[in-house]
Amino acid sequence: MLRVIADALPAEARIFVGVTDPIDPVVETPEQVRDRILEAARHLPAERLGTCDDCGFAPFADDVSTSRETAFAKIAARLEGTRLAEEALGL
Repeated sequence: MLRVIADALPAEARIFVGVTDPIDPVVETPEQVRDRILEAARHLPAERLGTCDDCGFAPFADDVSTSRETAFAKIAARLEGTRLAEEALGL
C-alpha cells in the first residue's frame, strides 16, 4: 500500500501514517512505533511523513474499549517513537 501511495503522491502532499492501534489494548512501544515509521520511510519521502494514531481515539456513543490512560500511553509512545525515527533518519 505504501508503494501505491508513493506512486500517486502529489509533490506538495504530506502523508500521515497511523502508527498506533487505538482498538488494541496493548500499548505499542516507542521502538515498535519507530520501526513502523522507518518502514514507511522506505517507500515515502521521510521529510514529508507525519504520524498519527490509526483512526484516532474519539469515542463512539457508549464505546469505552480504550481507557483514557491507555489512549494517553499510546500517544506518548507515538511521540517518543516519532522522535526515535527522526533521529534514525537524521531529520
